[in-house]
Amino acid sequence: MTVAPLPLRRKLGWAVGDFGFNLYWQTLNLLLMPFYTDVLGLDARLAGTVFLVASLWDGFADSVIGAIADRTRTRWGSYRPYLVFASPAVAVAFAFCFLVPSGGLFAEQSGLFLYALLSQVLMRTAYSVVSIPYSSLSARISGDADERASLAGWRMFFAFSGGAAVTYLMPTLVARAGGEGNPFAYVAAAGTVGLLSLPIFWLCFAETREPPREVESNPKGFSLSGAADDARTVGRMLVLNGPLMRVFACIIVSSLAFTMTNKALTYYVNHTLERPDLKAVLVPLALVAQLAFSPFWAWVARRRSKRDAWLFANLWSAAAYAAFWLIPSRDPVIAAGLLTAVSAANVGYQVLFWAMLPDTVEYNAYVTGQRHDAKVFGLASFAKQLALGVNGFLFGWLLFAIGYVDGTEVTPATADGIKAIMTVVPLIGVAVSALVMWGYRLDQAEHARVSAAAEQRLEPGFEQT
Repeated sequence: MTVAPLPLRRKLGWAVGDFGFNLYWQTLNLLLMPFYTDVLGLDARLAGTVFLVASLWDGFADSVIGAIADRTRTRWGSYRPYLVFASPAVAVAFAFCFLVPSGGLFAEQSGLFLYALLSQVLMRTAYSVVSIPYSSLSARISGDADERASLAGWRMFFAFSGGAAVTYLMPTLVARAGGEGNPFAYVAAAGTVGLLSLPIFWLCFAETREPPREVESNPKGFSLSGAADDARTVGRMLVLNGPLMRVFACIIVSSLAFTMTNKALTYYVNHTLERPDLKAVLVPLALVAQLAFSPFWAWVARRRSKRDAWLFANLWSAAAYAAFWLIPSRDPVIAAGLLTAVSAANVGYQVLFWAMLPDTVEYNAYVTGQRHDAKVFGLASFAKQLALGVNGFLFGWLLFAIGYVDGTEVTPATADGIKAIMTVVPLIGVAVSALVMWGYRLDQAEHARVSAAAEQRLEPGFEQT
C-alpha cells in the first residue's frame, strides 16, 4: 500500500502543537519540584509523593480519555475538537498549580501537600483531555512509518523549543512580577504562559485533518455496554499487541530513569556546581541540545530502523552518563559539554517512542480488527505517567536519603549525591531498555506488510446503544 507523502505544511501544522504542550509540561517537569521545595516550602518527600499520586491519577485519566476520544464524532473529526474547546481549561488549571496559599490550613505541611496534590491533579486531567487526542492524530495524518519518524522529529523539535522557551520565560516573568516576594508572581507568570499556548493549539486544529475511513474504523456511542467493550478491548491489546508492550516497557524504563537527569538538574547547578547564577543558561541548554538533535534521531530511524536507532541511543547515552559520573571536575564549561552529550542522546528515546507508537496502531488493527488509536495512546500515556510518578516519588526520597533539606547548607557528600542521582540511576535504565528493545521487530518492511493486511480486515465503526 503506497501512502502519499505528507506536505511539510501539514507536518509542521501538527508538530507545532507540542510547542504549546511543552510550555506546560517542561515547566511541570523542570520547575515545579523546585517550586514545591524552595518556594512553597513543602518537604521533599511530600513533594515526591504529590508527583506519584498525581501521575497515577493522570495515567488512569489518560486511558479513560483515550476511550472517550475514540468514540467521539463531530463534523471536525474525533480528536481535533479537543484542541479548541478544552485547551482554555488547561491554561486556568496551570495557573492554580503555582498559587502560594498561606495561613490557616496552609501553615502546615499537610495543607500544603493537599493543595499541591489537588491543583496538580486538576492540571493533569485538563492537560490529558487535550494531549491524548493531539497525540492520537499522529496515527491519523499519515500511515507511512518513515513519515511518522519525520513527524516525531518535527514534534520533538517544537517540543524542546517550547521547553527551552519556557525555562527562560517563566523565571523572567516571575522576576518582572515581583519575584518570590510577591505571592502572586508565579500565578501571573503561569497565566501568561497559558494564554500564549492557546493560539498554537488553534493553529494545530486548523492545519490537521482526520480521514473519515479511519475515524469510522473505531467504535462510537457512549453507554455502559460500550465502556465494558472498551475494557475488553484494552485487555486484548495487552495480550495480542507485542510491539506495543515493548514500547510500553521501554517508555516506562526511560521515563523512570532518564527523567532523573532533568529533575536533578536545577539542584545540580545550584548545589553541585554552586553556580545558581548559571541556572538560566544550563537548564535551557539541555533542552536546546535536545531540540538540535531531534531531527538527527528521526534521520537515523529512517535510514536504519527505529529499533537500531534506539540501541544506538543506548550506546551513546551510556558513554555520556559514565563520563559525567566519572569526571570529577565542577567546571561549568565541562559540565555544559557533558550535559549536552547526555541530552543529545536522551532525546532519541522521545523521538523514537513517538515514532514507534503510531505504528502499533496498525498492528492493533491487524490483530484485533479495529484501530483504537486513542486507546493505544492513552495506554502509552498511562505507562509513561506511572513511570514519571514513581520517578517523582523516588526522586523526593533520594533527595532525603542524601541529606538534602532546603534552607540548610549542602554538604560535599550531598552535592555528590545529586550528581549520582542524575547519572547512575539513568545508567541502569540504559541497560534495561536495551534488553527490552532488542526483540522489537516492527521495522519499515514489517509495518508495511501489517498495514496492508490490517486494511483488508478493518471493521467499520459501530454504534453502541
